[in-house]
Amino acid sequence: MKETIETVLSVNDIRVKAYHGWYEAERKVGGIYNVSVNIFYKASTEQDFEDLEKSVNYEHIYDVVIQTMQQEFKLIEHCCKSLFDQLKALRPEFVWEVKLVKENPPIKYVGSTAFKIKG
Repeated sequence: MKETIETVLSVNDIRVKAYHGWYEAERKVGGIYNVSVNIFYKASTEQDFEDLEKSVNYEHIYDVVIQTMQQEFKLIEHCCKSLFDQLKALRPEFVWEVKLVKENPPIKYVGSTAFKIKG
């Protein structure tokens, strides 16, 4: 039996302006969102990590994030779940973690809010 190692591929801090929020004013004005993605998978200790087909292309992750964030969502949870579902479809056999941060929400003295899904 081949030995395996745990790997984590991360794409961090994709910043995008989007028009989400519970209140109509938030959806009109828009805000800055930050998306980070971790992909967990087991690899053989013999793997040389030279084959993109055995990994995930960063550009595909970026494209999914940008396309999804162009949609309008009222809740950060709904947006994060949509990101998760579309990213997971890229490599369903991997474990995906998606964190969505809303910078400067309309609450006094709150710097950001976040929601994370892993599975």
